[in-house]
Amino acid sequence: MDATTLLSGILGGLILNVMPCVFPVLFLKVSSLIEHTKETVAEQRYEAIAYLGGTFTAFAGFAAVIIALRASGQALGWGMQMQSPAFVASMVLLLFVFGLNALGVFEIRFTVQAGRSTGGRLSSFVDGLVITLVSTPCSAPFLGGAAAAALATGAAWYETLALFWSIGFGLALPVLMLAFVPALNHLLPRPGAWMNTLKALTGFTLLGAAVWLFGTLARQIEAEAAQDFLWFVLLVGLALWAKNHLEELGFEGVRQRLAQVFGTAGVAAAGALLVHFEPPPPPAVIAAECEAANGQTASSVVEGHIRWTPFTEAAKREALDRGRPVFVDFTADWCASCKVFEKSHVEVEAVRKVLDDTLILAAKADLTRDEGLWEALNGLGRSGLPTYVIFKPDGTHDLLPEGPPLTLIERLLAVGQAFPPEKFTN
Repeated sequence: MDATTLLSGILGGLILNVMPCVFPVLFLKVSSLIEHTKETVAEQRYEAIAYLGGTFTAFAGFAAVIIALRASGQALGWGMQMQSPAFVASMVLLLFVFGLNALGVFEIRFTVQAGRSTGGRLSSFVDGLVITLVSTPCSAPFLGGAAAAALATGAAWYETLALFWSIGFGLALPVLMLAFVPALNHLLPRPGAWMNTLKALTGFTLLGAAVWLFGTLARQIEAEAAQDFLWFVLLVGLALWAKNHLEELGFEGVRQRLAQVFGTAGVAAAGALLVHFEPPPPPAVIAAECEAANGQTASSVVEGHIRWTPFTEAAKREALDRGRPVFVDFTADWCASCKVFEKSHVEVEAVRKVLDDTLILAAKADLTRDEGLWEALNGLGRSGLPTYVIFKPDGTHDLLPEGPPLTLIERLLAVGQAFPPEKFTN
């Protein structure tokens, strides 16, 4: 482990703050800082350290799981926990709850001890935990190298922990800078009514993120199980609203505690009844590639869209043995960057034309559910998504740099010229 890898982790964590799955939650934290600008500098710094402690605690938990899985010989990857329906469902519920909180449906309150509120530091610690959890589906430039080093088979436990903490430090860096460099606070806007409007918009953004992640969950479990989970999410929202509403009505003492007991018992019973994650039936087996009736290789472009072949080692080997290159897109439903890059750089007319002209096989390695594909990804020296690679019949491959596939067209053309369709064998 060297300083460059640690720096990559810090930069990757810093960039995560502007990713779509993290930024809304970060805004809520910055809004809290704006509202508490009158606190002493010392208290602001204590809260920032508590925030960093939350990110470190969450990443330490991730590191412990990674170390245990690595010891068992399992293939690893950044965001692999998103293949667990239980984890994805927890993220959906968490984003939904934060969305309701931002919209003012309920308010989280912390206790007061010895005449002093513990809410600031405890709230900051929880914010650090949450922002780390919501960052897990995201990937960012510079993050891949640090993540690969942290997940590498030969990494010592302390190296894995240090690399994860470097990412956590980068993730917490904006809040730390605002607390430890007081001059930066002048860059923050003054509190005002505009914050309520932006907070409400952030709430809807968080609800949108919950809807997006629910789409991933719906592919991982049966339709009935997904529908039942939606009912449970609704009941949790109702319980949170009821708790806040009863407090506004003046419920105190015994009545308040009884309402909390019955409410908690009701949510627990609903969870036991409605939360179940039966897997969907296995998809129909699709042929690796469909050949035309005259025996010629079929194009991966059909009716103006890329017809993706599900990636398997057997399908790749079959195509390469015939002299046909294979372009593989490693992706997942929970990877926001994957979806954005697919729309902007992959499923576009220029790429479709190259695939049609060169007859390069387009294969998609979908890691939404299939854990076995992590081994293929690790074999490329990568542990995060998206990853794009072109396998060549001569046994080599062209691995595109991390980030958007800006040079995809040029690389496909170069491989197509080196291995033209007329040299394919049937």
